[in-house]
Amino acid sequence: MEEKKISIKPVQKKSMVDQVENNLRVYIKEQGFKPGDTLPTENQLASSMDVSRNVIREALSRFRMLGLIASNKKNGIRLIKFDLFPALERVLDPTVMDETTLLELFELRIMLEIGMADALFRNVKPINIEHLKNMIITYEASKKIKTKIEHEIDFHSYLYKISNNNTLFGFQKYLKVVFDYVLDIESKIDIRNMPEKKVNHMDLVECLEKGTVENFRQMMHDHFSPYFTLGIFTKLQVPLT
Repeated sequence: MEEKKISIKPVQKKSMVDQVENNLRVYIKEQGFKPGDTLPTENQLASSMDVSRNVIREALSRFRMLGLIASNKKNGIRLIKFDLFPALERVLDPTVMDETTLLELFELRIMLEIGMADALFRNVKPINIEHLKNMIITYEASKKIKTKIEHEIDFHSYLYKISNNNTLFGFQKYLKVVFDYVLDIESKIDIRNMPEKKVNHMDLVECLEKGTVENFRQMMHDHFSPYFTLGIFTKLQVPLT
């Protein structure tokens, strides 16, 4: 009997550039290189790994794209301090992200905002409270000046700023795509079926001014409760494989 052919793609070996990239990562880690340190030249790396300079150059271009190295004729190839956010900016493109990823990013945003209550109460000042209240009053007085999404971004961005955590503040700037996505969801829902928010922005500010960390954490959860009521995170209940 003739053996039936199996139409499965063969396993692809790593490209030479992939191997060089991996070797460089291991080398940098094992040698204890720090930002500001100079790496070997392209010629030295090519000779050491027995590959062409073109392969080395392509591997290094990946490091450069991620903001891990900088190079010029005078100083050679140097490690630089990694900045996560430019790398995020390159990949957080809603046109290339699926709905599940967008939902996960939105859930991540909720986790961050509920979890930063301690940092807010540790760093908030009266001038911050005043600024938040003025922001809300101005928006409510003339909604034509700013759109809902602009106000949402301004308000929540300022909360991140109050936290005094530069990494957290830097990260939230790249979550605008999440605001766009969630507002798009809202626009497709019959307004009569849209749950009212139990907690609005002014409630949050007043709790930040006079309440406790525990109260604020609960209120922030309640602020996002309509999205849980809508069941938009249902897709995330499927176990990851």
